[in-house]
Amino acid sequence: MNLLKLYTSIVLVLILVGCNSKPANQDSKNVKDSYEIHYAKGFQVKKFADYTEVSVVNPWDTTKLLQKYILVKKNRKLPADLPKGTIVRVPLNKVITYNAIHCSTLKELASIGIVKGVCEPQYIKTEEVIEGVKTGSITDLGLASNPDVEKIIMLSPDAILTSPISGQAYGSVTNTNIPMIETPDYTEPHPLGRAEWIRFYSLFIDKEQLADSLFNITVTNYNNIKKIASEVSKRPTVFTDMRYMGSWNMPGGKSYMANMLADGGGSYLWADDNTTTFLPLSFESVLDKAGDADVWLIRYYVSDDITYKSLEKEYKPYSYFRAFKEKNVYGCNTSYSSYYDDLPIHPDYILKDFVKVFHPALFPDYQLKYYKELE
Repeated sequence: MNLLKLYTSIVLVLILVGCNSKPANQDSKNVKDSYEIHYAKGFQVKKFADYTEVSVVNPWDTTKLLQKYILVKKNRKLPADLPKGTIVRVPLNKVITYNAIHCSTLKELASIGIVKGVCEPQYIKTEEVIEGVKTGSITDLGLASNPDVEKIIMLSPDAILTSPISGQAYGSVTNTNIPMIETPDYTEPHPLGRAEWIRFYSLFIDKEQLADSLFNITVTNYNNIKKIASEVSKRPTVFTDMRYMGSWNMPGGKSYMANMLADGGGSYLWADDNTTTFLPLSFESVLDKAGDADVWLIRYYVSDDITYKSLEKEYKPYSYFRAFKEKNVYGCNTSYSSYYDDLPIHPDYILKDFVKVFHPALFPDYQLKYYKELE
């Protein structure tokens, strides 16, 4: 009798379990396709049957999310059981961009035509945007820190592409209820991690296959150049940039720039630092550590190229560096160079410049594209 009761209980439990379970393919929330991210740390992607979930990690507190976007195709009915997040109907057909990087990335993805408004066009070098602002087909929205909200409303874009800054809000723009797609790609410490954000953009404009192809080419080129540079027997010591308003913002030892300098065959003098952003240093501390450095790389934005004479005239102590004395300073004038446009999506281009500066014999026929020797 006890055995009969036990048997009956087991059968009852199995029946109840069977009634409460359902095949995985009947649950619309089950992941449809896997999405592998190779280098980037700042975004995550999950693809479901009816939508795609794109999460942006808060770079200033990586235990939290900055944004979660729920992408739903425009030609589909909006599902009733979507998770919490900003709903974006894709592909985007009309966008506003807050900086030049958004424009150059969209151009790379053959989608520059969707840009209808930009902030600070004077810093944008994408020809289609420059011409569009001139003809009026692209609206100048003013400063990124304080864009013209009325013009934004009149344009009625599908989304606004922004580059978030820690502690900085978007003001009254948030009241427009236009989806703001935040792209903190500049916080990625790995050059290819930042380059991989082209795949992030592609999710919003239905250009995933193109983005994957472009990114794979960049990865191959970058790693090939890196491998060539890794075989050198001696690495020249290097430091970067100049003082600004009394402080010298030197890239941290684990930053994007520090990694690129190392990949290019240079010995960055602050490589032992663990900072991924910048180190605000005094001139004296920089001179103390980099006074005998082999190479000095400078990026600047002025109408006329900096020369040794103008550099010394600006600040006499610059002439105390050995790199200055031995005429081994290289400058990149970003007022006309496409350095900042290319850096996020083509770190391989800039890396080749670094290798050419540090080890010119490795690429004898290559001409510097961004940097050039000071005169």
